[in-house]
Amino acid sequence: MNKKRVMSLEEKLPSVPEAIYLFRSCTGTLQYPGVENAIRHICGLMGIEVIMDPDQTCCSGYLLTCSAYLPEFSLAVTARNHALAEKRNLDIYTFCNGCYAYNCEFAHLLEDQKTRDTANQLIGRFGYNYQGRAKVYHVQELYYRLKDRIAEKMVYPLKGLRVAAHYGCHYLLQEGVIDDFDLPTFHEEILQALGATPVYYTERRACCGYGVGKVFTHKEEVVLPHLLNKLSSIRDEGAQLITTVCPGCNVAMDREQPHLSQMGRGEFQIPVIDLGQLIALSLGASPVKLGFNANTIKLDGILEYLGIDKGAQV
Repeated sequence: MNKKRVMSLEEKLPSVPEAIYLFRSCTGTLQYPGVENAIRHICGLMGIEVIMDPDQTCCSGYLLTCSAYLPEFSLAVTARNHALAEKRNLDIYTFCNGCYAYNCEFAHLLEDQKTRDTANQLIGRFGYNYQGRAKVYHVQELYYRLKDRIAEKMVYPLKGLRVAAHYGCHYLLQEGVIDDFDLPTFHEEILQALGATPVYYTERRACCGYGVGKVFTHKEEVVLPHLLNKLSSIRDEGAQLITTVCPGCNVAMDREQPHLSQMGRGEFQIPVIDLGQLIALSLGASPVKLGFNANTIKLDGILEYLGIDKGAQV
């Protein structure tokens, strides 16, 4: 595992890969499947092959956090999932902050030889072998590496669209990330490259509030009041759109807006999409392909602002 808290982009991702192993997210794939299409669209235009494996499973960190089973299970799951990328000699790219964090942390634990041997003993009976060769990245790091090339290929510049970036806690709290937790800026730099106007709001660094466990046990008392502060801060700064890099955060801020309104906590109609979806949209991907119909808060106003036909199938 990286020992540096923050790494330069040149250290973390010194070159653009020819192919990536995309680690699918259970929340992202089920709730907002258009995110995967967005990643494929972006990478395709950049000449990067995207490879997935139907044999891959959930990272299992969610259930471990809820104490559903012993850690050995998650370590074996991680070893097996990483072995799928290793047999292709590819590094792993996630589009979920939770998947990124759990894959990094479990891989760190698997550096211990005894722990690795135990995991391999479990998965070896099914024909898998973990060697610890695959590195773990978040696709947002790749977007940042490619931001100038992306800007050159834009079909729909974002015309000053006011966008509030949500970084999410699970990425910035890891070691070896490309920006500092206290004042990250790389999302805003990507937004500016696309022609958008980044919105800096008071609760910018705050978690979405959808912590594992809390959403089941203290949703009304803890989660929703926290989320109310976050969304109110974004609304007060006049943001037209929110971008995330974690489907869990997307669920929190998109799905819960009507609930807050029903509780009399204020009206919110701010669309929330993945950063990759916004990039792909600017690169000409159709709203249909990007799965915007899965959103609770619709993007009709954003598409009209950008002059994009919401029914386009291209």
